[in-house]
Amino acid sequence: MEAGALPIHAVAEELVAGIRNEGRVVLRAPTGSGKSTQVPQILLDAAGVAGEIVVLQPRRLAARMLAARVAVERGVELGGEVGYQIRFDNRTSKATRIRFVTEAILLRQLLADPILPGVGAIVLDEFHERHVTSDLTLACALRPWRRSVRI
Repeated sequence: MEAGALPIHAVAEELVAGIRNEGRVVLRAPTGSGKSTQVPQILLDAAGVAGEIVVLQPRRLAARMLAARVAVERGVELGGEVGYQIRFDNRTSKATRIRFVTEAILLRQLLADPILPGVGAIVLDEFHERHVTSDLTLACALRPWRRSVRI
C-alpha cells in the first residue's frame, strides 16, 4: 500500500469486481479505513457507475461533513460534483454525482419513485446503526426488479 493510502484502497479492485459481477457488495472494515469517503469515489472513478451515487448516512452532521471532505479531496466545490441533502438543507445541483443523504430523504425519494431514475448506486453507510427507517430503505432498495448498481 502506498504511503498515505487508506486501507480501503488495498481492496478497491475486489470491490469494483464485486460490483460488476454481483451488483451488490457488503463491506466491513474498521473505523478510519476509508469506507465513507473513498468507496463513493471508487464507485465513481473505477467502477464506472452511470448516474448518481447516493450515500446514506444516519446523521445529518455526518452527511454534511463527509460531503465537504469528499469535495475537498476531489478539489471541487461543495454542491457541484459532490453534495448533500438533509432536512431543510440541500447542497446539490444537476452536476452532483455523489450525494450524501439521511435516511428519511432517501426513503421519501424511494417512496415517490422506487426506480430512482438517475441513481446508479446506493451506499448504505453505518448500517450497523439500525433504525426502522434504514430497514425500510434497504427493503425498498433491494426490490427484485431493481439492481443496486447500474454500470
